[in-house]
Amino acid sequence: MGTRYKIVISDCHLSAGRFHDGHLNPHEDFHFDDEMCRFFDYFSNGKYGEGPDGPVEVELFLNGDYFDFLNVPLGGEFEEAISEDMALQKLEAILAGHTRVMDALRRFAAKPGKRITYMVGNHDAELFFPRVRERIVREWDPRRSYPSETVQVLSDRNSVRWEGGVEVHHGNQFEKMNALNFEKPLIESYANEPVLNLPWGSFYVLKIINRLKWEREYLDKVRPVRLYVLIGLIMDPWFTIRFVFLSFFYFLKTRFIYSSKRDQNLRDTAAILRQEAANHFLDLERQARRLLDEKPELRTVIFGHTHKPMHKVYPDGKQYINTGTWTKMINLDWRGLGSQFCLTFALVKIDGDEARCDLRHWVGEHSPHKVFQN
Repeated sequence: MGTRYKIVISDCHLSAGRFHDGHLNPHEDFHFDDEMCRFFDYFSNGKYGEGPDGPVEVELFLNGDYFDFLNVPLGGEFEEAISEDMALQKLEAILAGHTRVMDALRRFAAKPGKRITYMVGNHDAELFFPRVRERIVREWDPRRSYPSETVQVLSDRNSVRWEGGVEVHHGNQFEKMNALNFEKPLIESYANEPVLNLPWGSFYVLKIINRLKWEREYLDKVRPVRLYVLIGLIMDPWFTIRFVFLSFFYFLKTRFIYSSKRDQNLRDTAAILRQEAANHFLDLERQARRLLDEKPELRTVIFGHTHKPMHKVYPDGKQYINTGTWTKMINLDWRGLGSQFCLTFALVKIDGDEARCDLRHWVGEHSPHKVFQN
């Protein structure tokens, strides 16, 4: 078996497109359709197309939050009880909003030796519905087949392991507020129709963030949030006070008042409060290092979720890679102050039982990608 490649991207957050329901869509965070199409074409042609021994094996691994179902309104509203029919409506809006990207994915899957794998994250829990998975596979499979030989959507696991000691997680499972329940992904609602068993972070996005994005479209792009609140109390006090109040009120409402649309308990609520008090949402490096220590066979762990690209190599030769995001972010941390975007991805090269992993930055047609610098 020759050299094989894994291309890992995450957190692209494709939503319903720049225009939705007849007007400009403030909930669309992905604006790099052309760049992404060239990216897929590059890794399915040339040196990644055919080699001396035949087709080069390349797997495109979409490591969660590739689609952002949470950012797709239905009839102008963000319903928190999401059924399979509603999920399919959202999916159709995403597919229609990014037709060029869908065509590029289908071209990729049609090339010999190429395959696509999509693993669930906290913004695309709709993948738990069987008809949603089937619709995606049929959209990307070159023959519109289901099951497909070249496209698969994983909803029964939160990690994968590859040769050379490489393990991939989306990363949300390390945060109680965003962790999905893989044992109980659906719950019976008041209407006796299965709906998604969403984590509290998803309800927060649906009911607080998406509501306020009409006024401040950058709200979910700013990191760290605590510093944003402190600055906002000075520069934008009325909006910031409303934001903090609504966040606190909705937490109490959704964590301490029963609803058939939600599955909550005091143990999870306490864990959320502990993690938030510890300013838990950073870069997940501590969690990655713990995995590397607990599993001696691991050499590399790859996460997404945090939207913060990172490549950390430790003295023992093990490494942590975070693939970042393909959306624009606003960093208030002095180490990377300002508005920024980096089209980052992990390039994994496997030869036999050995794997080499790098965090790369997609640049464009003439200099396709280069090593990402922290």
